This record gives sequence, C-alpha cells and structure tokens, in this order.
Amino acid sequence: MINRTAMRRAAIAAAVTGLAASVLASSPAQAAQPESADDKALIEAARTYFAGENAITVEGGATAANATRKAQDLDVAATFRAVRDDRMEAREQLHGINELAGVRYSAVDTELTPVGRARTQGDTARLSVREHTQYTFAGSKDEPYSYTVRHNLSFARADGGGWVLSKIATLDGPANLSTPEKLDPAELSAARKAAKELRTGAAKGEKITDPAKKASSGTGVRVAAAYDYSAMVDFATKYAKPVPEDNVPYERDTNDCTNFISHALKAGGWERVLGWYRSDSAWWYRGNPWPLPKHSWTWGGAPNWQRFARDESKRVYELSGPSSLAIADVVQFEIFGYSPPGQPGHTMMVTDFTSDWMPKMSYHSTDTLNRPLSEIIAEHSTGEKFWYFRT
Repeated sequence: MINRTAMRRAAIAAAVTGLAASVLASSPAQAAQPESADDKALIEAARTYFAGENAITVEGGATAANATRKAQDLDVAATFRAVRDDRMEAREQLHGINELAGVRYSAVDTELTPVGRARTQGDTARLSVREHTQYTFAGSKDEPYSYTVRHNLSFARADGGGWVLSKIATLDGPANLSTPEKLDPAELSAARKAAKELRTGAAKGEKITDPAKKASSGTGVRVAAAYDYSAMVDFATKYAKPVPEDNVPYERDTNDCTNFISHALKAGGWERVLGWYRSDSAWWYRGNPWPLPKHSWTWGGAPNWQRFARDESKRVYELSGPSSLAIADVVQFEIFGYSPPGQPGHTMMVTDFTSDWMPKMSYHSTDTLNRPLSEIIAEHSTGEKFWYFRT
C-alpha cells in the first residue's frame, strides 16, 4: 500500500539516488579494494546460515541435511540463539504445511552477494547482503520458485577473536513475504487446515490455463477479449527476477507490489485512465519527476487499485476462492500491522501452476517468482483476509 507520505518519501529517495549516481559518475574511478579476512569470515558465516536455514523445507537428502546441520552448529551470539531456533522451527512448520498442500522441494540453491564492504567498529560488525534463493519442485518439471531479498546482518566479536552472527534485519517488504515466521499452536492449526483445504480445492477446481480465459464473466463485469494474458504473465515472470539487478523498465516504489502488477496488467492491454492522481476512477503511470506524482494512487496502492479495478472500472470481479484462480488472475491480502485493518496490503499475480494445480504467485516488493500460494496462505491464515480477482 502507498499513501501520500510514502509517495513523497519514494520520490525524495529517487532524487537522492539520482544525485548520488551523478556525483559518482563524475568522480574518478577507484580501484576495488580486496576482501579483508573479516569480510571473508562474515560472508562465509552468512552463507552457511542462510543455506542451512533454507534447506529445512527440502525433502530428505544428505545434501540438505548436511547444510542444515552446519547452520545449526554455527556459533551465534547468545542474543540470537532464541531467534535462530524460532526461525528454524518456522521452516520446519512450513515443511509440514507444504506436505499437506502437496508441495515438495527436491533442492534449494542460495546465493549470497555482499552489497559493499563489511563495516567494523570495535567488537561489532555489519554486513549488507543480497540473497537469491531458488527452490526446485520435486518429482516434476515445474518452473522453480525463487526470490531475491536484501538483509542487514550484525555480528559480534567472540571470545576467541572471531565473529558470531547476532542479528538479521530483512529490508524488503514485510519480512514474511520471503522469510516464514514461527506460528503459535492456534496459528499452526489454522495454517494446516488451510493447506488441506487448498489442496482439495486445487484438485477439484476449474483448470484454466488458456490465456483466453474470459469465456465466463461475472455480472456487470466488462469483458475485454483484447486482453493478452500471456503478455501479462510474460512481463511478471521476466521482471520478478532482478537479473541483472534493477532491470525493471519503470521506477520502482519503495514497496513495489501493486506498481509491479499494474505494469503487468498494462502489458496485457489494460488502458490507462487519466484523472486526478488521488481519484479512485483514475489509473495511470507517467514517471513524472519530483514533485509531481509519478503515478495515480490506484496504480501503486493496494486498496486504491482494488477500488479502481473492482468498483470503479469493473475490470475485475471477485472469485469465490483460490480454487477458481486462472492464469494472470490477481490475489491480494491483508497484512496485520502493515495495511489498514480490512484492507489489502499486498498484490500479486498467478503466473503458473504446479503439477497438482497449486497456483504459483509472482510479485514484488521482494522479487519473487512462482511461489506456491499454499506458503503464502500458511503465513496469513489467522484472520488476514484474501481477495481473489478474475482479471
């Protein structure tokens, strides 16, 4: 979701970024400094930890088990031990939930890239990293699920002089868009129930993968046969992967989920509607420089987009549940503590299905490609509302 304050901050950040880039471009090139021993030790500890944590959700195998064991044996600060245990238990919970939903992974590959040099001060150190993780679905030729997210890692000096991990701060979007959070017993029970229901619904639901899916429309919905759903999915899958980094053909918002989906819909034929940038009946992107708004609130704000798409333009209609989803449909959900109560805080698109017909979702603010819907519902199954839209 984006409000006026968020838009102003994003514009200021863009202006500052542009100024910094200009200054750097006009400065003499500087030779890259070689990694120090501290840099190498910090990044190696971070790689060991994330690789092992991510391997917990992979089906049994020596490689995954060995990676997890190394992460569990990694020395961490006393203040981080309980956090580490909760993070790993959250992965164990997700593994069980995935099994109930019929989602299994056979392998995982985690790449950790340092962003700049480590910063040390006395007995503390900080390291910024970019994590790119890809999961391979077991027993099928499904396209992998991957995500990219940034973290700030803190380290403390151990008694022996080495470094131990003391904190992980995830920078992109609400953290559980990519990193699961430990569920309490009631939450876990609700997530397990939701996974079972989702699997049953996926098995019974209508299998719509034809991009020309609009044969059946809801009452009062404006059907547009000219929409190109393949183009929507092509855009979403291409730019859900930031390789090369920041290759999106537009200016990102700070939280970029709805902006991203609006661009995907435009790629498939949604026409812009000009008007006052705060109006629910307008929908446009211009990329204006500060201080002008670069897009309408309906283009980049989750609840604003919903009011435009469903209520004002009637370009979408609500489905009864996830079992009715088709390719290029849009899903939104509420995020407690982030979005206003009863309103969506995140927007994403169906870009594929597993071999068992589980919808796979692609989205920003964490750059995520083909994440099973079961994982997302598991993290938000205790009262956070979901909306399913036929586009």
